[in-house]
Amino acid sequence: MYICKRINKALYDMKRFNISILFAVLLLCVSAVKGQSVVSDVLNHSSDTTIVRYWKNGISIVYTHNEDDENWFLLVDTAMPNAMRIAVPPAVTVNDFRIFHDTVFLGGNHVDVIGTKRGLLACFAINDFYSGAGYYHWGLAMATPMPDIFVFPYVHDQICDILRLAVYDSSGYSKIAFIARNLIEGDSWQRVGVGCARYDGTLWNGMFLYNKYGREEYTDIISTENYVVAVARTNDSTCLALRVYPKSNFIYPAGFYPSDVFYPNKYGQGLCDLQVDGNVMATALNGDEFALAYHYTNSPKDGLAVRMFSILGGTASLTQGVNVPTVRQPGSTWKMRDVRCSPAFNYLLVLNDFDGGTPGSLASIVYQFQLPTLATGFYYGRYLSGYIFHALDSYLSEYEEFIVSGYKSGMNFLTLYWEPLGISVSCGAQDMIHVDRTTPSLNTTFMQTNMNMPNFQFGRESFEVEEIERRIICN
Repeated sequence: MYICKRINKALYDMKRFNISILFAVLLLCVSAVKGQSVVSDVLNHSSDTTIVRYWKNGISIVYTHNEDDENWFLLVDTAMPNAMRIAVPPAVTVNDFRIFHDTVFLGGNHVDVIGTKRGLLACFAINDFYSGAGYYHWGLAMATPMPDIFVFPYVHDQICDILRLAVYDSSGYSKIAFIARNLIEGDSWQRVGVGCARYDGTLWNGMFLYNKYGREEYTDIISTENYVVAVARTNDSTCLALRVYPKSNFIYPAGFYPSDVFYPNKYGQGLCDLQVDGNVMATALNGDEFALAYHYTNSPKDGLAVRMFSILGGTASLTQGVNVPTVRQPGSTWKMRDVRCSPAFNYLLVLNDFDGGTPGSLASIVYQFQLPTLATGFYYGRYLSGYIFHALDSYLSEYEEFIVSGYKSGMNFLTLYWEPLGISVSCGAQDMIHVDRTTPSLNTTFMQTNMNMPNFQFGRESFEVEEIERRIICN
């Protein structure tokens, strides 16, 4: 009997040990599914400007620039201790880039030896990081005749700086929609126009609406399922303005180019319930829905506005919106950075420099707005005290995260911050804001503008890949 009891106790202890092991494994699995908040920096890689875009399988592409005009693209793999990087020519500045079909498409400017700034488009294959070397395939916008100004010789327009991009499929090619600063010969001020371009493997070509009257200051451009949407604030009234274009035929003249250079749709849409402060940023949602975020001022309070729209028949309808009234601290300069949609968890993510509800001073905060309904109530955001973040992307995996890029104030090493959505445990701090639901009415605006066909000088520039150390600061 005693021996039997000893055997039974041993079996019971073993069973309890196995259950404990199983429980521990399950906890690890749950933790892995939920994801993990991580802060990482890249040693000896200084940057004052950063852009991050997620690729796949835990891999992101990052652009950085610093005050010494050192430019880099980096490939950062969460499974690898080091990052890979390729140099960008010092005469080039990148303002935005997008990843499409394993290719990076970038927009910015090139400054030549006599100081002339020209708009730049370029692309390169992400797999070149793994090959050890590759090429930038570039197109440089040259001064272009303007056939709508009826004098001979033609007045010229120069695209000076390409600011934001959207990339989508069109007739078997990757098409680029962009907004760009341009300077008309004889003028002293720059307009912001809307353009499209295509790279066929050798040549770059495109069309450009140069924004003849310059009433709209376009700040972002996106593509939905069937449309391209450019968003802006107006220069004369600081209202919200937006322009919807058909993706299938964007941009096209009213008749035969170049004899007819007037874009046929002379109207856009807008909201004037708030005075827009700074940039308006946008993101596509499901189908032909999209969302905007921007700051407002003197209306009568300062704050953050979020709006959602749906497009039908080429016309946008406001579906819902919220305002976040906030006390602007003395000396705070708010800035809208990036807006993204989280498709799996259905969050709208907004990265902005903002005083918020908790920090008490300016911070780079990522707010999470749970969709599909924007309701009056409390919402939450994440920030890292002392860090400045410039760009945001949603980060897809078995759990879903966001990733932001920037640096710690005073150090300027490239910093990346990953944060799972909807989880309270974090490397960062939590901010809480209160939002009020609002339903302003859209108005129609006259937005006539004319077109030209930019001439692109094209070529390629080689690069080599090197490795640089990356370290984990917090996980």
